[in-house]
Parts: sequence; structure tokens; C-alpha cells
Amino acid sequence: MLHKTSGIVFHTTKYSDTSLIVKIFTKQFGLQTYIISGARSKKSKTRATLFQPLALMDLVVSHSEKGGLQRISEINSQHPFISILNNITKSSIVLFLNEVLYKAVKEAHNDDDLFEFIKNSLLLLDLKTDSCANFHIHFILQLTKYLGFFPQGKYSKETSIFDLQEGNFINTIPKHQHCLNKEQSELLNTFITSNYETINEVKIDKYKRKQLLQSLTLFYQLHIASFGEIKSLGVLEQVIA
Repeated sequence: MLHKTSGIVFHTTKYSDTSLIVKIFTKQFGLQTYIISGARSKKSKTRATLFQPLALMDLVVSHSEKGGLQRISEINSQHPFISILNNITKSSIVLFLNEVLYKAVKEAHNDDDLFEFIKNSLLLLDLKTDSCANFHIHFILQLTKYLGFFPQGKYSKETSIFDLQEGNFINTIPKHQHCLNKEQSELLNTFITSNYETINEVKIDKYKRKQLLQSLTLFYQLHIASFGEIKSLGVLEQVIA
């Protein structure tokens, strides 16, 4: 049976001489793996260039509850990115977010709220004309809401230490080393209480932004099994001043 759904491209792997295996986060079925025969062939109607990182697609797919490789019978670009492809800062952010999402989102069932959050964030990034320097930090922090480990408690003078391992604000430095100091915890709280419209008001230098991003990456590693290293992090840190 065929189904219409929207999708976001998470990962693409070459398969045989002309085909692709693509992991797509679909609105209707969650994360699914599709084989696209002949996508790399010169005669193919489906261009391999459609499958850019986090590309937004309209799909007609077959679906089996048993899982495994599924088939796509029709695929079209839903919203071709414009500025993301031509702006090195935005494209570096997308590569970073793509890697985080690919490592963090594993569920093969629909999650409308998560899908809409990712889609709307990408559309907003493509349209942004001002600074994007804080965009990725806000995104991965908000993403934890949908992954189940959003920071708990409230930052205050009494609870001014953020425990990365336990995921909450506390009043004393824990025995383990995975925590933010008072200055970093206050900065984290500023991002927690911000939104896409106000994140540019968070004034932060390159060093502090790098430090916070590395801490948030550790936060993910502590809460998602086998999350591992984010290889695109170094590139992003060099691009964003």
C-alpha cells in the first residue's frame, strides 16, 4: 500500500553502482530506511542531488510494519533551500544539525511535534537575514525537549550549577566532573529562556560559545547511548566567529 508523507533527509549511502540507501525522518512513520534504485544513473528521473542533508521532501512510499528497507515510488523537493546552500555559515550549521539528528533520533514511529520543530527551524534558518551564530545552540537545546532530557529545575542564586549528568540545576558542585560553573550555567539559562526571535540578543564571544557548545555535546553523550563524537563540530567552530 502506498502512503503520502513529508520527509527530512538524515543520511545517504551509495548502494551498488547506481542506487542509494537513504534514511529519512518521515512525518507519518518516523525514521525509515529507503532504497532508491537507479538514483545515481544518468537516465534516472530522481536526481541524487535531491538528497542534500536535511532536505525537505514530499514522498509517496510503501510501508511495512516489519521494518527493513522500504521503497519510494515518488519523491519531490518540498522546499528547495536557497540561502542555506549559498551561505557557508548556514550550510555548516545544517551539517552539524544533521549529524546531531542522525545520531540522536532513532524512533521508527511518527512524532508530529518533533517533525514540525525540525522542519520549521530549517525554514527559518533558510530565511534568516541576520546573524546565525546562536542558532545551532538554541536548536540542539530545544531538541532535548523532544528527546526526553530537557534541562530541569530553575536557575537561581541558590541553584546556580547545572549538572550535565543529572540534567538539572543544583546548589552544590557534584562529586563527578560533568557540570557547568556558575557563569556557564547562567548562560545556559539565558538560552533556555530565549527563542528564535531573541537569541541574537544573547551576547557571547567565540570562546564562550565554543565552550557551551562542547558542554551541550557532552550533555547529549551522557544521555544518549552510543551518541559518540560529532565530527562536524570542529568545522562549525572555525566558521562561526
